[in-house]
Amino acid sequence: MRDFLYTYWAHLQVEVKQLFSLHRRTGLIILFIPVVYTLLFGGLFYENAVTAVPVAVYNLDRGASGRQLVQDLASSPDLRLYEMDGTGQDAKQTMTEKGLTAVVTIPPDFSRHIASGQLTTIELVVDNSNTVLGGVATRAVQQVVSTWDGRIAAQQRLAAGWNMDEAQAMLTLRSRVIGNPTGGYEDFFLVILILHAVQIGAIFALGPSLVLEVHRQDRPWHWHIGAYLLAKGTIYLGVVLLSLSLCLAFSLAFFGIADHGPWGPMLLLMIAYIATVLAFSLFMGSWAGRPEKAITYALFYVMPSVLFSGAIWPRHSMNMASLLLSYFVPVGYVAEDTRRFLVLGSAPSWGSHALALWGMTFFFLLLAYVGLKRRQRRRNTCGTFSAGNS
Repeated sequence: MRDFLYTYWAHLQVEVKQLFSLHRRTGLIILFIPVVYTLLFGGLFYENAVTAVPVAVYNLDRGASGRQLVQDLASSPDLRLYEMDGTGQDAKQTMTEKGLTAVVTIPPDFSRHIASGQLTTIELVVDNSNTVLGGVATRAVQQVVSTWDGRIAAQQRLAAGWNMDEAQAMLTLRSRVIGNPTGGYEDFFLVILILHAVQIGAIFALGPSLVLEVHRQDRPWHWHIGAYLLAKGTIYLGVVLLSLSLCLAFSLAFFGIADHGPWGPMLLLMIAYIATVLAFSLFMGSWAGRPEKAITYALFYVMPSVLFSGAIWPRHSMNMASLLLSYFVPVGYVAEDTRRFLVLGSAPSWGSHALALWGMTFFFLLLAYVGLKRRQRRRNTCGTFSAGNS
């Protein structure tokens, strides 16, 4: 044990020195890739919600009620209205040619039907190929039409002799939304993308760096491989944690993401996640024969993992194969919990998820140890070897 600690301390000192010399570029990549992601996507989502969705309206009525409905639609901040000439029969073609999301058609005699209390139908055609834009357009038009429906019902009750209080709507909905009440993109996406960027930064830098270092003659990595891996993981854990902290601090200060979570448990969960990502990167670097292989092979595992995290598409709606896969990716144990910490202030499953991440960390470190042991045996048997051998 004393020998292990002594060797660990020696490797730790070497890692610190090389972080500011030989591996300076590795540290900068790990540090700045999440920062770049934060700036790019935080700026992209800065408006925080989709507004001014382009919608065409065909007013075939020409009466006062038709004109008022058009004005009400135009006053919705979610819509950018384009008044069109014609009959609206070519709604699909109009949306395609002009890049519109929806078409609203107000029927002829709309005003007359409203005045006489007759049933009338407003047609809404929505291009839902982009479900976000289609959903915003549908919801905004429905809100305007519902307001009209309630207003007409109240007028009819007044005409029937009801008093003002009795004529108001008979049914109301009282709602209270918790956790991202505005439906903002920053709270929904940004933290997930930052966590994903941590994976990418580590894989782009640490794995290839380890491949090159193993082939160097001036670094005795074969002196107690376990201590070597632990020392490297310790140093880069600090680098990644610093990068992640900077990203979250910047997002809180400038992009207005929610902050309701207890930072102690969230920090423990993030440390477990970072340790798993680093262990996976070391595993890839210990087995890959070339630096580019340490990146390429790892990306097949990491790049789609955010889609299986449960934070974008919920686990309860996944098919069996996807659900099984979601439990084999590290981000699946941290993404949803981190967002729940920030927007709700609690994540009941974070403890068990942190333990699962530490289990994955141990597993990947064990694979990395086996990979370096394999290289050590080849080194002892065949002598030195150059980068490029697998």
